[in-house]
Amino acid sequence: MTDLRTAIHICDDWIDIQLPNQETVIAAQMAFSANHHWTEIVPALGSIAVQFDPAVISPDEAANIVRDQLDHATSTSDASQSTINIPVCYDRKLAPDLKHVADRLGIAPETLPSWHTARAQSVAMLGFMPGFAYLDSEEECPAIGRLPSPRQLVKAGSIGIIGRQSCIYSFDSPGGWPIIGRTPLRLFDPAKEQPALLSPGQTVRFESISRAEFENWTRAKDQ
Repeated sequence: MTDLRTAIHICDDWIDIQLPNQETVIAAQMAFSANHHWTEIVPALGSIAVQFDPAVISPDEAANIVRDQLDHATSTSDASQSTINIPVCYDRKLAPDLKHVADRLGIAPETLPSWHTARAQSVAMLGFMPGFAYLDSEEECPAIGRLPSPRQLVKAGSIGIIGRQSCIYSFDSPGGWPIIGRTPLRLFDPAKEQPALLSPGQTVRFESISRAEFENWTRAKDQ
């Protein structure tokens, strides 16, 4: 990993590390998770923060450990990550902004599902609410932007997109991302050993399904 020492900032019992891309954030998270010094690890877009106990180690000691672990992250940055297929229904009733997004992309609305499923994306981070996934694509994409006025209700499983970044809503909630489809999968299930379906570093592939398949999948999930 590139020398990132000048990008390390200490504030009380937290250390914030600015990183060049999301791949290095994931590599750093993997390295930090294998160490017992951190009481909390918080990845974000382009950065990661770790919390330490000042009663156990000093800020300077913590910063040195961070530097050593960032060096170790070099060998983990190429670690293989899993791929998960996410079924999505692009029916207009589940995709209220499909035409708006297609217009911004300069493509016909009926071709947006094939455009979207052809793009490989990776999970950049989880946040906003449990299981809510932020995705990032390395492929170029025109800026789409958020809606002028957020919706009071976006249904769980909705797929939002603002350009190279997209998201999957894990619960019903307000939201301002343009919605182009919905997955019947449950993004967060507290009854499972690993509650969140997605995790940072995973590659996501979207697969188009019909409205009938969506309804069948939803009924089976709720049984």
